[in-house]
Amino acid sequence: MSKAAEIVTCNETADAFQKLYYEKLDKQRHGTHGLVNLYTPEATMTWNGNTAKGRSSIAELLGTLPMSTCHIHSVDAQPINEKAFNNKAIMVAITGNIRYSGIPDKEFAQTFILQKTDSATMKISYDCFRFLNEF
Repeated sequence: MSKAAEIVTCNETADAFQKLYYEKLDKQRHGTHGLVNLYTPEATMTWNGNTAKGRSSIAELLGTLPMSTCHIHSVDAQPINEKAFNNKAIMVAITGNIRYSGIPDKEFAQTFILQKTDSATMKISYDCFRFLNEF
């Protein structure tokens, strides 16, 4: 596959991923089919400086957040050299607005590393979320 074709495939994967991720964040954050199942068992999430490692810690951190509605502005993805993760991986960068109940919209940036698993699906291994214009 050419590099250009690989980038197109990464962006198609990222677009499908972001639709699923933010749908689950807004509507299915909890439960057996919830958001946490998109993460690898040993994933790391950093949410505005608060770090959680592993699915149970990530589920706990997500459980502290109020209900939300997300509007995505941009999605970009790039392949990561397979030697970096000993497996196929892509970096996904997203910007948008998030609205929590009773709080005005806030701009955010979120970066994911998606890794191919043994089952040939992509799961989140790293997730970094940050509000913009908070400093």
